[in-house]
Amino acid sequence: MRGNGKRGTAGGTGGTSPVPGGPEAGTIGFVSLGLAESALRAALHGTWDGVCNGGLLPPRAPAAVAHPNGFVKLPLARLAHDPRRLFLHVWQDGCEDAHIHNHRWDFASTLLSGALDNTVVDITPAGPPRATDRTAVRHRPHGDGYRLDADGARRVAVTAVRTTTLRAGDHYGMSARTLHRATAPPGTLTLVARGAPLHRNSLVLVDDEISGEPVRWTRVSPAERRAHLRRALGCLA
Repeated sequence: MRGNGKRGTAGGTGGTSPVPGGPEAGTIGFVSLGLAESALRAALHGTWDGVCNGGLLPPRAPAAVAHPNGFVKLPLARLAHDPRRLFLHVWQDGCEDAHIHNHRWDFASTLLSGALDNTVVDITPAGPPRATDRTAVRHRPHGDGYRLDADGARRVAVTAVRTTTLRAGDHYGMSARTLHRATAPPGTLTLVARGAPLHRNSLVLVDDEISGEPVRWTRVSPAERRAHLRRALGCLA
């Protein structure tokens, strides 16, 4: 299925098709080409300036990390005049999300290169066992990493609502509580604007046992970080 996203990078709040239990689209505005380029250059050169760069501030945690959902997560900047925080996601080999999940915040995402399939799902209490059943657990920030918390875990039945295919230049928005899973070929670049946290934790659907132990982020080298930023800037040239 093609669509639900919009073309270009300026304005808008994304697709608005509902999913059971709540609206799919978030409230976060997409990032303009000019702001995207300024944020990428500021992150590359370390030259954040709240006046000269249109209200850009350095990210609170600037290190690039290998995210378990299949991409390098590279913080770019905070905006001085609204709560958005900007990130570059660089999809890697083994690029399917580890688990169906939602977020603590609304977000808007723009594809700079490559392609992405985003599947929105609905969950209901599990009945007779099915191969697609999962266990819903809480994902919590924990120090320099995260923790999957099985307290209050419940078994759920998962139903795919729709899969949307997006390509370079497309963008889409999602609300914090929309459960989804993404697939992208290696090298796909997405520019993500996320809002302020709305919840203390997010939900992750797992199909295996979890230890409940904290997991530390794996950091990416400065050289790899610079290479990703330069390639993203090349996409905007």
